[in-house]
Amino acid sequence: MEDLNMIPNDKCRNINESNLETKPGLIVINSYLNQINPDLKDVQSEIKEVVGKQKSLIDAMLKENEELSNLLNESEVQNMFSSIKHCHGQLVELKKKLMFLHKKTVTLEKRANVLRVAKQREALQREHQKESMLVREQELISKQS
Repeated sequence: MEDLNMIPNDKCRNINESNLETKPGLIVINSYLNQINPDLKDVQSEIKEVVGKQKSLIDAMLKENEELSNLLNESEVQNMFSSIKHCHGQLVELKKKLMFLHKKTVTLEKRANVLRVAKQREALQREHQKESMLVREQELISKQS
């Protein structure tokens, strides 16, 4: 297992030929690892950077949550929210009453319109009756003369 560990570049150059004969795959593996190592280090540094950013974001979020919970626990805020709920309830009730009054107003306007039309008809009928009575009287007077 120790043979597969990566050998630093300076030691790799100092390996003699007898050592190469006994460990032929070691040089190939070492050169392959040396080629990949810079890429791996870059990826590792990027991962560390992302993890650091995640930690800072999590810390900021936890602080904001703590501040919000502290604000919600304050009695002034609680009182404000309860008064907002109370006012909202009153507004809903007022809206219901206004809707009811609007419906009632519409029905009363319709009824008043119907009554006005009926009174106009009655007035026209009376007017017509008066005219017919006058015409009849005129006819009776003209017949008598």
